[in-house]
Amino acid sequence: MPGFRQKFVGFIRQFSNPAETRNCEQKEPTPSSGCFVQKYLNGQPNDRVEPKIIHGRTPQQLPPKAIGSVSDNIISAITGPNGGLTTVNKKRRHLSISDPDVRFADEDTSSGGKDANSNTSTVNCNLIDPPSEFGSPVPLQKCESTPNACSPLRNEPVAGVLNWDCPTPRAYGKSLTLYERHPVTGIPAGEPIADCFALVARPNSAILCLADGVNWGYKASLAAKAAVHGCVDYLNQTIHTLSTTSDAFVSLLRSFHAAHNLILEEDGMLTTLTTVLVLPLVAPQRYIACACNVGDSLAYVYSPKHGVREITQGSHDVHRMRDMRDALGALGPVDGTNPELANLTCAMTEVDPGDIVFVTSDGVSDNLDPVVGKFAGLSGVEAEERHRLGLLRTDDLLKNGVTGKGPPCRSARELVDLIMDFVTRLTSAKRRLLEDKELYTDKGPMQQAKRRQICGKLAAVPGKLDHATIVAYVVGDISSY
Repeated sequence: MPGFRQKFVGFIRQFSNPAETRNCEQKEPTPSSGCFVQKYLNGQPNDRVEPKIIHGRTPQQLPPKAIGSVSDNIISAITGPNGGLTTVNKKRRHLSISDPDVRFADEDTSSGGKDANSNTSTVNCNLIDPPSEFGSPVPLQKCESTPNACSPLRNEPVAGVLNWDCPTPRAYGKSLTLYERHPVTGIPAGEPIADCFALVARPNSAILCLADGVNWGYKASLAAKAAVHGCVDYLNQTIHTLSTTSDAFVSLLRSFHAAHNLILEEDGMLTTLTTVLVLPLVAPQRYIACACNVGDSLAYVYSPKHGVREITQGSHDVHRMRDMRDALGALGPVDGTNPELANLTCAMTEVDPGDIVFVTSDGVSDNLDPVVGKFAGLSGVEAEERHRLGLLRTDDLLKNGVTGKGPPCRSARELVDLIMDFVTRLTSAKRRLLEDKELYTDKGPMQQAKRRQICGKLAAVPGKLDHATIVAYVVGDISSY
């Protein structure tokens, strides 16, 4: 049976710019050829030594690293779509969680602390004051009411932030729908957008948070917004108290519990959740990205030096094909009031100033997949090769653009706009097919035949229709930008 590399026909042209394509099509490519696809097919080793990605299910499974001083001052904050987390009616409550899969690192299970055989962990969000940049600490009970979500500047903080309409080129995010619009009503399918994102950037740190509501509808959208609100609210209260990466992962896990509880309080349904803390290390000009995720929303690092790597790769088996209909895990009432934490994962990797950390919903990451995007057109691609080629495709896109002529992305805004433009173009043929008025206006056997014909065509064109969200942050001192 022919191998993967033997069957890789037509892939090169869709990956590379015209100059690189000509080099790739030579029978004996020149050593200077920049075509990464040809190098991959020829089995040439990757000479880049990427920073390691370390992952586990608990903070104890990851090595602790000392964190430097984190400023309280918020320089940039953005949330969305349509008000994002600001539309959730947050109420402060005592949060008591019982979960055998998650234990907190700061719990003493040996002596004088909680019983090691007990599965109950208590999180009291009322014990922590909000960040001091808002002036005197505000008792958390005073944040009961939600200000007007249409006004970005508020008298009281929402999830620890006064102004949620403050993007910068180095801290940016966007949500859109890739679904078709009804040709009669003009309303996109799957409304409202069930994703939610938030980004809070301080001079030398950032919180990136993204949730993707499972399925469609108001309650899926509400679950995503509640998850992001609960998570970011907790992290904004604790980020300036962290001294090690172990502390960071404790806060991340507790923020996920706060997110889950707020979903239940707001009567939302299910959602994925991925959050990344970018923090300074004690060593000058050194940073680390600490990620926690449940579900299939993925986090990446784009490095001009090392290329693209996936921080969250430990949350799914890259050696096995994944059913893209399965989110793998979710917060919210999956089983009664319990979440599904099967793929709950903590991960960290060191990042350099100028690297771009970004988080995507599966509406973005799946469309960067070489099979979904019809870049390969193969049935025999192996799972690990498919994952690797998806990262290479993303790296090529960020360095060479949609046209293949560059220039490379240097800011978060450029990265977000470029990837959103790419997935929008990739899925345009599917939308055009589904926006045919005859599918909606005709009746009877003719319409049924038309729909069967469309189903066949849809399978042949690239892309996946979904809600698409991405949030990105350039590592480094954002105050100097």
